[in-house]
Amino acid sequence: MCLSRAYDTTVSDLFEQGNEALGSNEANNLFAAISSYKTALSLLVSQSDDDVNMSKDDTEMMLSLYINLGTAYSSVMEAGQEDRAIEAYKEALLVHKDYSTNPKNKKNKDLDDLAAQAAFFLGMIYQDTGEYRFAADAYAMAGTLDEYHWAALGNLGSVLQDHMKNPREAMLAYNKAYQIMTEDYMKATDMPENPAPILSQLQYRIGLAINASPDHKCVLQDDIDTPRDCKELATHAFSLATKYDPQNEPAKHMLASITADATMTRASNTYVTSLFDDYAANFEHSLVQDLGYTGYERLRRGFDRAFGGAEKVPSFPLVVDAGCGTGLVGEQFRNVSQHLIGVDLSAAIINEAKKARPGLYDETRIGDVTQVYRDVKPISLIIAGDSYIYFGDLNELFASMKEGLANGGFAAFTLENVSKETEMQLGKSKSDWRWQLTPSGRFAHRKAYVEEMAMHHSLRIIHYEELIDFRFENGIGVRGHIFVLQKQTNSKE
Repeated sequence: MCLSRAYDTTVSDLFEQGNEALGSNEANNLFAAISSYKTALSLLVSQSDDDVNMSKDDTEMMLSLYINLGTAYSSVMEAGQEDRAIEAYKEALLVHKDYSTNPKNKKNKDLDDLAAQAAFFLGMIYQDTGEYRFAADAYAMAGTLDEYHWAALGNLGSVLQDHMKNPREAMLAYNKAYQIMTEDYMKATDMPENPAPILSQLQYRIGLAINASPDHKCVLQDDIDTPRDCKELATHAFSLATKYDPQNEPAKHMLASITADATMTRASNTYVTSLFDDYAANFEHSLVQDLGYTGYERLRRGFDRAFGGAEKVPSFPLVVDAGCGTGLVGEQFRNVSQHLIGVDLSAAIINEAKKARPGLYDETRIGDVTQVYRDVKPISLIIAGDSYIYFGDLNELFASMKEGLANGGFAAFTLENVSKETEMQLGKSKSDWRWQLTPSGRFAHRKAYVEEMAMHHSLRIIHYEELIDFRFENGIGVRGHIFVLQKQTNSKE
């Protein structure tokens, strides 16, 4: 198809007008951008003599128009715009397919790169809307069209690992992205000025992928016949992650976990916040369905037994659900709570709780529970299902519970324990052990240590139960504890 200079100028002008409006990212201008792009596309199609045999320049313009149209739609914060964006990106890919499959046309890298961007943006929308299989396919297509598109490979890895439970394939994607950014950086698509934080995240995720499959055979890519210790490779990945970015708290936490760093006394707030912000949308399904978690309901049953039965449990004026997550534990205690406060470090998980269980909490707070206890005292009851597992040293936590609880107030919580095998080994090698940082990144506590801390802070243990298989890790049941404590009425602040 041959375009006149006047026509070409009109299409180009509309394209530039759309780009200028799109750049402002304001609602009215976004619709103006959409109008410009659609008008330009209509002109391009109407004056085409042969849609199949379009020139390279016209194909490039049509690709660009569809891609930017999709971006404009995806930027409009209105229901249904995602579908229009998906349709625009798909149209771009069809235009590229028509051109590239025409035997008269030579392979063109510029067009391939544009199509790769369309596939990448398509993957992002699918990922945002929970269509993970389609997202993975789109990211894989982007990586095929542009072999140096490290971002598509990184996103492909995250979808495979986080949503499709395929750590092996995820690790391959991460490694390829890392290789592009470190060995082929001169060719890398949209290489960032400061790649260190991204390289840190890639190595952190490689470590997680290795750690997620401890029973699998581990090898190096350049020596696939020699088995390597998976823990050693995961350690190397987490170590690299911290070297690229010393502020990568999740990587520092996992490095300490896998090397059993006894100096770590609690998970940093940054680590816990990051963990649950990333995990928020799938938190409850993963915890209950994938890991078989039952601690939340068993905590309530144990609490009832502490009082001699559910019918004897009193009503509590002020209850704090510490590390509330999506409200699994809070829901169990709602019927004995006059005023229920949900507390979590993650704003994202608090939002999920409000969506999953509207009206469950009378109040929510985002912050560290050790400070919240002091801010809202006196508290009648503290409940904590699987949130104290991010503390190793319990001294500060128990001190804050003592200060926050009213005299005679209660605290009911779960903790993890090490496996029986590990318990026997520790009994021989370190008989005075108090807590252990496990490969999962959580702390496991010795019962005797919890008893010691409770006594030290005037918190009397009124009920204890051993938890067996209250969650599963890699198909293996996890041991734990239920504690119900009461602040002694003669304790002094």
